[in-house]
Amino acid sequence: MAPLIPEARESPPEARPCSVSAVSEDRVRVHQFEPYADHLTFVVSDAEATEDVFDGDTWDRADKAWRIAVESHCVVVGTARYDYVPVILTVCSGVPALDPLDGYDHVVEADVVVPSGKLTVTGATELPSEVEPVPVAPGKYRVRVGYLQTEQRPSKFSEDDPGDHLEYRVTMWPVAEDRGVQVLKQGPEPWAY
Repeated sequence: MAPLIPEARESPPEARPCSVSAVSEDRVRVHQFEPYADHLTFVVSDAEATEDVFDGDTWDRADKAWRIAVESHCVVVGTARYDYVPVILTVCSGVPALDPLDGYDHVVEADVVVPSGKLTVTGATELPSEVEPVPVAPGKYRVRVGYLQTEQRPSKFSEDDPGDHLEYRVTMWPVAEDRGVQVLKQGPEPWAY
């Protein structure tokens, strides 16, 4: 089960993917997770969706340069480690300001639909029903995933596992129409191991 670290909190300055100047404090919710990135992935998905979710073909349909795979109800994030990974999920009520990209290794955006209003962050083989969902307004969201080098280590991790220690910043906000996958900053290749 992916532990929620501790509970949802207001945006701290050190982990604020949404700029305070663009979004007021009461319109930004930040959650921290440490999912086990088995198969070098974690999944952000609608907790109750049974169709258009992560399956064996999801990665086959994705462009390798994206580092994510997308289905209607989920975004699958490729990770640099087969281990527990730090994920910061920020849910904004409006379009956030774009952080300067120079601090990130890679930044990509995609769309996801969350009809149930329950969002989960899980490891690839973990079921959404095994974690506590994050309540969000039902609807369509734009999802920005930023890959950031970090000295932070999850509460559980293996010193022996290969791969860079990255923090994965997932920022979401409601949108009316799909924009597809867009890479805002392309990271180096190869990037894992």
